[in-house]
Amino acid sequence: MSMKKLSKKLLAVVAAGAMTMGLAMPVFADGTTTPDNKNNAKKAYVSKTYQTEVKKEMKFNFTATQVTAEGREDLIKTSVACTIPSIEFKESDFNSNSGSYKKVSGEITFDNFTEAGKYEYTVTESEITDPVVNNSDHEKLIMSKAVYTMDVYVVEKTGGTFEIEKIIVTKTMNDKGESDSTTGKVDIGDDAGKNGFNFTNTYVQEAGTGTDPTNPNPDPDDYTKYGSLNVAKKVILNTADNAATLPTDKFDFTVKFEFPAGTDATTLGGVKKNGEAVTLATDGTTTFQLGHNENMKFTGLPVGTKITVTETAKANYKASASVVLNGGEATTVATTKYNELLTAVNGDKLGQNKLGQNKNTVDVTNRYNNVPTTGIIMNTLPYVLMIALCGAALFGFVAFKRRR
Repeated sequence: MSMKKLSKKLLAVVAAGAMTMGLAMPVFADGTTTPDNKNNAKKAYVSKTYQTEVKKEMKFNFTATQVTAEGREDLIKTSVACTIPSIEFKESDFNSNSGSYKKVSGEITFDNFTEAGKYEYTVTESEITDPVVNNSDHEKLIMSKAVYTMDVYVVEKTGGTFEIEKIIVTKTMNDKGESDSTTGKVDIGDDAGKNGFNFTNTYVQEAGTGTDPTNPNPDPDDYTKYGSLNVAKKVILNTADNAATLPTDKFDFTVKFEFPAGTDATTLGGVKKNGEAVTLATDGTTTFQLGHNENMKFTGLPVGTKITVTETAKANYKASASVVLNGGEATTVATTKYNELLTAVNGDKLGQNKLGQNKNTVDVTNRYNNVPTTGIIMNTLPYVLMIALCGAALFGFVAFKRRR
């Protein structure tokens, strides 16, 4: 064999060896080994994702039940208790307005092991929270139904002591209690951003019920009058005319709802319009009509619901609206001309589109362009002037041609 061929073969062998070692060696970052928290973790932590638009403080608990069923010869049956620390959300944890917050527990601990082998635990969330929430039409705490299997492998060391070799956690049910594509091994490390040993809960409160949902609204007239959201209509005349009467036209409205994470139209017993059940379109919209001094009161809407409220354009009317969300200062929007669509609330406008715990109202006023004494409706005056100008131009052109 020539030296050239021998060199090529040696290079190939070296390259193959380097690739094999590269696959076998752990990943390094900044000089430290990246831990494998899915397959070889020696410590385990659970995490909690808490969805709440009203930032309600809450403490969550977890249960680890050891599997000792007959027929599972692969498991150690000797009882060893497992303790999972509670996760508590305080005011300081709500450091944003995202509506979704995540924390990791302290390390999961075990009583002393007395045998080497595999211990298995089923981990779920406890139904007991602090404070206790009694679900009603005004508030609800949606608990996680996720289920995890935690396998703990224990080895005996020199001297007869026992220690954990590795812990593997597998997700078997999602937060809805269903098996889906999210099941499988999960990261059980103490990094909140990566931890997949996670339970998601949602606290939802009906909009407009005040800061104490168990006793709706400190001002009882507010929720009685306005519900979660109230859209009201008023019509006025453009000019003073004692002989004129208000028209009886009906105006078309569209309201779109985008519900907070973990909620939908049915969460609080179903959305209602003036007490009647509503079936929303697939895009979350519903339509209705209002005339002068009429209103539409919505109930069953969660705090944090994004809303878009529009009124269809109507000839001879110019629209404006006064909007109050979460009992704040009223903001005014208006069209710039007659027969123009009004967007009273824009669901895409951050900070000005969510229903709050306090009063939420949209009061729309339509100014009717009644016929003035000239007999010309002001809405058509620009077109009349255009025709008159065209006629004058035509008359001038004909006169000029005749003179030439």
